Amino acid sequence: MNLTHLYYFKKLAELQHYTRAARELFIAQPTLSGAISSLEKELDAPLFKRNGRTVVLTPHGEVFYEYVCLALRAIEDGTAAVSAKNSASAGTVNIGAIFTVQDDYLPALIQDYKATTDNSVVIMTSQGFTNYLIEQLHHGTLDVAFCGRRAHQNDIEYVPVTSRDLVLYVRDDHPLAAREEVSFADIRDVGLVTYRRGTPIGEKVFQLRRDCGVHHVEEAYDDDISMGSFLSHSDGNVGALMLRSLGGGLFPSLHAIRVSEIPPHFYTIFLAYHKKHVHSRAVTDFIEYVRTYPGNDAPAEEESEGE
Repeated sequence: MNLTHLYYFKKLAELQHYTRAARELFIAQPTLSGAISSLEKELDAPLFKRNGRTVVLTPHGEVFYEYVCLALRAIEDGTAAVSAKNSASAGTVNIGAIFTVQDDYLPALIQDYKATTDNSVVIMTSQGFTNYLIEQLHHGTLDVAFCGRRAHQNDIEYVPVTSRDLVLYVRDDHPLAAREEVSFADIRDVGLVTYRRGTPIGEKVFQLRRDCGVHHVEEAYDDDISMGSFLSHSDGNVGALMLRSLGGGLFPSLHAIRVSEIPPHFYTIFLAYHKKHVHSRAVTDFIEYVRTYPGNDAPAEEESEGE
């Protein structure tokens, strides 16, 4: 089995588009098609099926993708283990981050870190939800992630770095907009929306609501920006239990109000990385820098976050 073909397969599985995958691999599309055909012939199983102008993995392809990711990561770990012994702190750090940390913490952190490296380290950033980012850590697509804590991830190291308050957002024309603080009793008649269950933040908000006896809340959103957009265009007696972050700041018509029953530093954001992967010197140095970064403001002792 050709190692190059495995890299081609992994790229196509992630981009789900022959033309874009070939472009990123710097090969001709027929070369990519031939490589995939060769793999399918060797495995005697179809790996992709067409879905309009794109392709998706077949059940056989999904199984094969998991093993290809593990195999390629093992090779990359071996290469990194050899080169890291003598290499300086140079290279690339692939970072994934949730929207919540991209308003102030992450830009300041990256700027401060790059000032210590003489531009010898390239920082590549992407965004996504916590569950997706943790999967990418397992696959080796990301080196580190700034995200919530996902349950039952024994191979992932979580380092608390910063936190966000959970507040009530309403439109500026809402009757409560003039208040600085309310209680859950004050908003029992407000139509509330919040994060969906199944996400770390959604589970943590659910536990809070359950403990405080707050019911009839629509759990529909994965992220702050989508929820803020909904609220900014809503009419009537509605509000959002949402983290004080980029999602609220993007919409000038929204106003944040403290809720007396919600403790400060409600939601912790972690630096996450895979403990069993061998990291390059650049990634290792970045992790150590983040651990002691002066801008970290997470509480010293953290319990499991909304698992």
